[in-house]
Amino acid sequence: MRNRLHYTPNQITLNLYTTGSQWMTDDGVEFIGPYHTYTTGEIYSESKWNAKTSKKLMPLVLHATDNHVYKQLKTVQTKFDNPQPIQPVITEQDKATGFITRYFLKKTNEYVITEIDEPQYDKWVIQEIDSYIWTAKKITWYITGNLHDAMQNGVLALGVIEKNFQEIRKAEMELPGISLILTNPIQYYSDSDFVIPKDINS
Repeated sequence: MRNRLHYTPNQITLNLYTTGSQWMTDDGVEFIGPYHTYTTGEIYSESKWNAKTSKKLMPLVLHATDNHVYKQLKTVQTKFDNPQPIQPVITEQDKATGFITRYFLKKTNEYVITEIDEPQYDKWVIQEIDSYIWTAKKITWYITGNLHDAMQNGVLALGVIEKNFQEIRKAEMELPGISLILTNPIQYYSDSDFVIPKDINS
């Protein structure tokens, strides 16, 4: 029951709302929903006073176990590394191999895609980069060979362009929006006619 029978309009603040972590009922249950307050310090549920349904509210008090869990969560949340954008560096060995592996992260609820390197991908695997926030994908990216499809001994051999487009299409299923990032299928392409310098250490 309220402290007074009558309050003037400027003694009441109506139509407030809490999403939690603020008030609780007198039985210790966290309150979420509409409420109103009085200059006397009273707080009641409902947007305005209702003698049948309004419940008295008080500041939320976390139990010791809740505080312990919160501290644990806070510790876990702050240990994660932030991914740093990295562009691949193509080596002569990569050209000899004909492809590289590229690594990407996408924010779970945003169209934010970041290219990273293998060490950061490994951090994502072992949870040093938050896998709840980021989804990771690695793709094979072809950098040498015939650009276009061609028939070889009666068999269709895919060219670099089509093979990279296939990789993009597969990646799009896990990282929506990556096709807007990887728009050039011959990025990092190197003509197959190159000479690898002799290893002077051999």
